[in-house]
Amino acid sequence: MKELRGYGGKDDARRLYGEAQRKFGGLSENALMDRLLDEVARQKQSGTFNEEQLLGFVNTLSPHLSAEQRKKLEDILGKIEA
Repeated sequence: MKELRGYGGKDDARRLYGEAQRKFGGLSENALMDRLLDEVARQKQSGTFNEEQLLGFVNTLSPHLSAEQRKKLEDILGKIEA
């Protein structure tokens, strides 16, 4: 995961969205989940995983999600914490 520090607002959001779309746009939900969990495991192994930063992002994102999306996000967090 990229650091959110230094985030520059809408222009950065558009750029990051475009990068993510190119990199992950063709993947299924299961493939995305596998990639995410692999990345989290790698970061935990190397000591670079930042749970506080992740939770801050989740708290910022959550109010903008539907109930179904929040449930999926909670499920993902449960897998990350396991």
